Amino acid sequence: MNKILPLVDPSRNTSESELIDFGRNFPPPCPIVNGRLEATLSAIVETDVATAIRFPRFLGSERDRLAGVKWLSRRLGAPPSLETTILTNGSQSALIMLMAKHVGPSEILLTESLTYPAIKPLAKLLGIQLRGVSIDHDGIDPDDLLRVCRQEGRKARALYCMPTIHNPTSLITSPERRAAIAQIARDTDLQVFEDDIYGVLPEIAPPPLSTYAPERSWYIQGLSKSLAAQLRIAYVVGPSGEALSEVFWPSVRTTNWMVAPIVAEIATRWLETSTCEELLSTVRQETAERRRLATEILHLAPSTGHPSSYHLWLQVPPGMTLNKLILRCRDHGVSIGSGNDFEVDFDSSPERFRVGLGVPSNRAVLTRGLEVVGNLTQ
Repeated sequence: MNKILPLVDPSRNTSESELIDFGRNFPPPCPIVNGRLEATLSAIVETDVATAIRFPRFLGSERDRLAGVKWLSRRLGAPPSLETTILTNGSQSALIMLMAKHVGPSEILLTESLTYPAIKPLAKLLGIQLRGVSIDHDGIDPDDLLRVCRQEGRKARALYCMPTIHNPTSLITSPERRAAIAQIARDTDLQVFEDDIYGVLPEIAPPPLSTYAPERSWYIQGLSKSLAAQLRIAYVVGPSGEALSEVFWPSVRTTNWMVAPIVAEIATRWLETSTCEELLSTVRQETAERRRLATEILHLAPSTGHPSSYHLWLQVPPGMTLNKLILRCRDHGVSIGSGNDFEVDFDSSPERFRVGLGVPSNRAVLTRGLEVVGNLTQ
């Protein structure tokens, strides 16, 4: 490639808004969102918007949950019951409530050794300890999970995991491995918090881990990372209606885990119609095209990451450190995701970085950013 890289003026600090953003991870922009959003808001106004959004929906109205369980059935195999399904203000809001209920201060939440970065500050906020479990090409290593559970004993209370399009590696855990993990959770009395936020992106994927141990699993599927960043909402399926109420209901007056009524109304209308299917199809198509560009510009092997994932987990080139690469990318107007952000135990700093392909507003911007990364890593 050997192009001359555009160097950002070193005499001033580059603002985040000026950077081509590969550091965050959102689905690529969908051209139909604006039109669908305008039409939906107009329809809500015509049917009395004040009434529709006047009161909190708490666990979600019956109509909200009916639309939600129908959508969730594409992953769970059958619609979950209404009494075991609720709406929340995104996956993080659901997770903080689950962590607060099931993992006490100084107790342990297990995660993959590389995990969703928000888990670390959430655990710190609640005084919870984290322990990373080794992962390989097939996700969590069951032998290491059992070892950690035996080592920590009753202090290990729950497992947070992302078996489908894992962040940051994009791996998908096999059904056999999911069954093994579920059995260990049973044997060691772990609660399972399964984050399936990317789960609908592949055309075909194994059943959620939660289906292997439903009596102790909390299945979470948000829409903001699979359909549109504007849909800040997540559906949670718990072991029972009583268990859900124990986690979420006591805090309706003291926390903000509940979905905003206007967002619930939009999501429900989109789930009731073909809009969510259209969004998903568009995200899949644009992801494929952005991955094609990345593979071509970065000279990646076709097997790099899962083809349904819009993030890449890449190795820092020989002769360069992770920190140096991050700084050089920033000097040339590009931000990338540091591998350190995903580490749990910091035993060995991964010389890897994540490239999120979804945030750039169009393919031209994406291409410029990829060319910078390509020139710095080849």
